[in-house]
This record gives sequence, structure tokens and C-alpha cells, in this order.
Amino acid sequence: MGGVFLSKSYGQLVRHRENQSLFTAVELSILAAESSTPLHLHAEGLRGTGKTTILRAARQICGEIVRVSGCLYNCAPEAPHCPEHRHMGQQSLKSLGVEVIPMPFLEISHGAKVATVVGSIDLARLTRQEGPQAALLPGTLAQAHRGVVLVDEINRLVDTNPEIADVLLDVMGTKPGRLQIEEVGLPKVELPLTVTVWAASNPDEDPGPLDSIRRQLADRFDLSVGVKAPSDAQALSQILMLSQRLPGSMLGEGLPTAEERKLWRREPFTKTDGIVIPSAAIELVAKLYIERNIESVRAAEAILIAARMHCAYRGGHGVEKVDIVAGLTLALRHRVRPEVLADIVAEMNSIPLTLAKEQQKALSNVAEQAASPPNFMARLRDVFKSANPHSPGGPHVSQSSAPYHGAYRHVDIPGRVGPVHAGSGLGSVAPPLAARQLVEIPGVEQVKSQGDLLP
Repeated sequence: MGGVFLSKSYGQLVRHRENQSLFTAVELSILAAESSTPLHLHAEGLRGTGKTTILRAARQICGEIVRVSGCLYNCAPEAPHCPEHRHMGQQSLKSLGVEVIPMPFLEISHGAKVATVVGSIDLARLTRQEGPQAALLPGTLAQAHRGVVLVDEINRLVDTNPEIADVLLDVMGTKPGRLQIEEVGLPKVELPLTVTVWAASNPDEDPGPLDSIRRQLADRFDLSVGVKAPSDAQALSQILMLSQRLPGSMLGEGLPTAEERKLWRREPFTKTDGIVIPSAAIELVAKLYIERNIESVRAAEAILIAARMHCAYRGGHGVEKVDIVAGLTLALRHRVRPEVLADIVAEMNSIPLTLAKEQQKALSNVAEQAASPPNFMARLRDVFKSANPHSPGGPHVSQSSAPYHGAYRHVDIPGRVGPVHAGSGLGSVAPPLAARQLVEIPGVEQVKSQGDLLP
């Protein structure tokens, strides 16, 4: 049939409207990992949408790290953290030397044991004939320090192996995360870990969406992306050509890893350590968090980290409103209802605002105006949009509460949210108190005009 294809590379994968958000989120997460700031990413979608293929192929565009030569824990020469190197002096570390390796990219399978994920006794060193020694062998997470760990079908893993989910909670709970390795007869080892966790799941399969199984773990993911099958016939044709390895694929042959990485790192990327976050941007996110009653401070942190990476992604030097919008579309998808997210994005886009230093004063004026008492219809709308405060988990309504799982949340970047149609699987929320008849309500509690609503 002609044409020689290498294995699928990141550049070969077909981008279309329904998966573009995942490509962008992956690239932002890699930029963050290279700046030692993990952006944990969860991709949700039905089987066959290519989410896991994209995540695995992204290994080819990950950068490189410099580590103490031969260190399985990937110790940074300037900040060693492992049991073997963290107490060594600079001269001793220099004598060991350094080496450059690809950024670690490991996977936790469904057959993994807790010991293989966390760490266990090194049997090879324990059983060697000359000088046997009891020592720890680092597990998957410890060996992925300064890199990426991929967990496919994480909703199933959480259901069948909750112990590993508990470990992930510790590792993803803070930045850097924390890993504790314990074995009988050996001293306990605690490690700070900077590892980025990527996960994929199909919320339509048992045991259901991750946020309905382990809400706490779902919140640990900074970014969440919905992936759907292509709706465009031309995009699907390209995917089928690539899968059948037929000539005529628009993307041609696979690229070597080094060339792939070079192609992706084209201009206008800027170094993330030079990105400035104006105080106005932080105030804007803080105001959003308070006014919208977001349930987790991690959401606000994730918005700002993603905004910095998006700024570098587009070649900017200071975070602007467009970066905030891009960050919140990814950071809030799994934390608020779809119609609330659409409302937030629309509100952000309507603010005539840039975050340049000379216009921070203008931001303060806009914020003061936004803080003024809203009119009657606005307050009434907010009442019906707010969730039942007595329900567990605050304002978030998980996908599992929808009448069916056919309509998933999907967000495009930058700052574009898919349309929300009536009856498209949105959860309904009951009022916190039972209704009373009008005759039972004292006259002083009755609302007869807009003025009665004002404080």
C-alpha cells in the first residue's frame, strides 16, 4: 500500500473541536511540570475518544531533567531529597556527578500493588551473596519525582484499590506532595514529591464518575477536561487514515522524539519563571472564589497556576484576563455546574479589563461597582442558581446526579464553553426548606417590593 509509518507520535494525533481542550491542558501541564509546579490533570470521556492515547503520546514532548547521577529518586543536584543524598555535603555530591535524562513518565496499572506504587524492600540488595543489605526500593511515585504519573481508568482503580487512592491523596494534597514509605525493620522514610498526576476515566462505566466515587480525590485534580468523539467527518477521516496506516494522511509519517519536542517548543513560548501575576489578577480570582462560593481553595490556586502557564503558552510576559479565563475554564469544570461555569465565563468576558500594571486602578473601580447591591432580578436569579446548602459538598452537582450520562460537560479553550441546552443532563437542586402556605407567613416576612430585599 506504500508509505512507512512509525508508531503514532504526538504530532500525528488529529486535533479537532472535541479534543482540543485536552491538547491545550496537557501542554500547560507539561510547562508547569518543567517549572516544578504540578498541574494535575483529569480527562473524562467515553471509550474510544482517544483521551488516553493523547496522554501517553504527550510523553514525547516532555523535556529533560538534571539529576544526581544514578539516583532512582531523581534528586535535583541543588536540592537532594532522597535518603541517600539529602544529608550529603556539596563536595560529596559533586564527586557523584550529574546526568541528563528524559523527564520521568511512569504509569500506575490496575494490577499494581501498594508496595510497587509507594516502595518496598529491595530484594536484590537483600539477597546478594556478598554484603547483603536491607534497603528500600523506591516505588512508581518516588521514581516519578519531577515527572509525570499516568493513571488510566482512575474511577475503576479507586473502586478496586482504595489504598492506592489514599496514597494519591497524600501526593496530590500539597505542592510539593508527601510520600511516606514504611517497611518492617527499616526506618520510616518521608519524601517531598513534585510529581504531576494525569488520569483518564470513562464516567459512563461502572462504578461511575470519579467525583461521585471519591470526591476528595476528584478535587485534587487542578484541571479537568471533557473529551468527545469528533463531530466533523473530515477530522474522523484523518483519524481513520492514521489508525489504518494508509497513505494520504494529512500529517504524514511519525516524527522522532527529539524532533517532536523541538517542533512543539516553537515560539512564542516564554519562560514561566519570568511570568508576572499582577495583584489585580489575584484579587479578581479571590473575588470570584468568594462570590461564587467555590468549595475548594485549590480551585483558585489552580486558576492562577494555569493562567501563568497559558501566558507562557501564548508568549506573553504578564498574566492578562485572557489567561484567567483560560485557566478557570479548566479549573472549574469539575467544581461547578455547567451553567454556572458558562455564566462565570460570560461575566469575565464582559468586563472591559486588562491586568496591566497601569490599569490596576481601573480594576479596583470595576470590582467596587460589581460589589454594589444587585437589582431584584439579579438576586432572584442567583437564588435559583445557588445549590442546596444542606446537601453534601456545597454548590457542586456531580455528573452522576444527571438523569443520564449522555451529555457531558465540555469546555473549549480559550474561554469558550459549549452551549447548555435545556434537559441536557443538568442536576436539579431542592430548596433547603419545605414550602409554606401564604397564610402561614407573617406579614413582616412577606416580600412586597424590591426594597424589602435590600439589607
